[in-house]
Amino acid sequence: MSSLFRGQMSMTTALLLSNVIVFLLGGILQVPAIFNIEFPSAGEPESLLMVRGSYSWMSCFMEGELWRLITYQFLHAGIWHLVFNMWALYFFGPAVENVMGPRRFLLFYLSCGVMGALFSSLLAWLGFFSQVNSIAQFQLVQIMADYTGHAELQFWQLVPMVGASAAIYGVLIAVAFLYPHSVVQLVFPPVRMTMRTFALVTLAFAVLVVSVDGHNAGGEAGHLGGIIFSAIVMGIWRYRYLKRRRDDGRF
Repeated sequence: MSSLFRGQMSMTTALLLSNVIVFLLGGILQVPAIFNIEFPSAGEPESLLMVRGSYSWMSCFMEGELWRLITYQFLHAGIWHLVFNMWALYFFGPAVENVMGPRRFLLFYLSCGVMGALFSSLLAWLGFFSQVNSIAQFQLVQIMADYTGHAELQFWQLVPMVGASAAIYGVLIAVAFLYPHSVVQLVFPPVRMTMRTFALVTLAFAVLVVSVDGHNAGGEAGHLGGIIFSAIVMGIWRYRYLKRRRDDGRF
């Protein structure tokens, strides 16, 4: 487990504190929602950090604001969204950081988040979710197309994404690779299972939600992106680790 008070702050702790600080700042720095080009509404206040830092395909790639692939990972839609992600980071992060080291862990963590955003956009482009299903959404697309000058704009390109979940799920999968037989106790439902089983259940749930276009399908697609990227990275790591042990004659 990580500690908030060490001689030297761990990367896990730094990430945790960064997310909490950004969340608090987001509640202070407010602007009229008319400045939010993804979802302009009736002038109600909106977090400036959400407006300038959330990820969407349009803002990131069509408008060239590539930093959103990183900044969106430090933004959260509500207190429970933040609490769940930071709780998971607190318990699972140190196990991966201790193996990778702080710098590689940070690169791995952020890369899982980036791949989550990109994979979510890919599945939306393929038509799995985020399609126009109301007159209001159709009108929004038309308004934004006129406003931005992107005549071929589609609704999925406007949908914003926030949260550290893709990175967190990547960390979870890494733990499952490193310690597959360790046991976790879930609060709800109150069951015990190995990390390997937990990872497979998590993967199956994300696939199911995306395949049926269920609630938060875009978010679950982001989770899948983090999961797949982490599995590839850890699969390569395990192959190299086992090959090194064979070469050293330890088998």
